[in-house]
Formats: sequence, structure tokens, C-alpha cells
Amino acid sequence: MKSKFSKIAKVRKQKRDAIERELIKSQNKEKLLQHKIASLYEEIVAMQTPQNGTISLLSLLNEQKRILNRDKKEHERALHVAQDNSQKLQAEYHKAHIEFEKINYLEEQDIKAFMYKIKMQEQLELDEISTMLFANGKSKKGE
Repeated sequence: MKSKFSKIAKVRKQKRDAIERELIKSQNKEKLLQHKIASLYEEIVAMQTPQNGTISLLSLLNEQKRILNRDKKEHERALHVAQDNSQKLQAEYHKAHIEFEKINYLEEQDIKAFMYKIKMQEQLELDEISTMLFANGKSKKGE
């Protein structure tokens, strides 16, 4: 059953759902970045300094560690941005959900009021019919 708030409720629900989808994407991005950071950390820890060999081998290993550390820091910055975005989206979702619930409540109240009005109208019509039947029964007895 539709009420005067149905269209507004639909729009608010769509907005809330869109924000929820964006929030889920952002949270998934966070998890992916956390996983990448952890794997880079493990890779850095797993690298062992050679006990013997040439200087070029040692400088190559140090360069690889430097590159891995740089990548890890970039991912940490991206994770920080993703976390900030998730927090912002979480706040937006909370606001959108509250707005949707307000309109949804008003819609439910409008429908309840309409149903009550219909029931009262139906009751009046039944009372009128019963009065007419009662009056009709009295007039037949009187004849």
C-alpha cells in the first residue's frame, strides 16, 4: 500500500543502500591493503643478509629491501586514506539510515491512520446497514 511518504522512503532507501555499497567497497579495500602490508612485511622479514658474496649482491639485497619498505609505506598511506574514507562513509550511512527510518516510520503511521479511517468508515456503513435492516424488520412486523 502506498502513502504520501512512499516515494520519499524509496529515495532515502536507495541513498542508504548506495552508501552501504560504497562502505563495503571501502572496507574491502582496507582488508586488501592490510593483507598486502602484512605480506610485504613478511617478505622483508624473510630476506636474509648473505654471509658471503660480492658487494653487488649485498647492495642488490639492500635495494630490494628499500623498495619493499617504500611499497609498504605507500600501502600504509593508502590504508590510512581508506580508513578515513570508511569512517566518513560509516557516518554518512548512519545519518542516511536514520533519515530513512524517520520517513519509514511516518509512512507506517500514515498507512495505519488510513487503515483506521477505512475501518471506521466500514463500521459506519455496517451500522447504517444494520439500522436499515432493523427498521425494515420493524416495518414488516407492523403491517
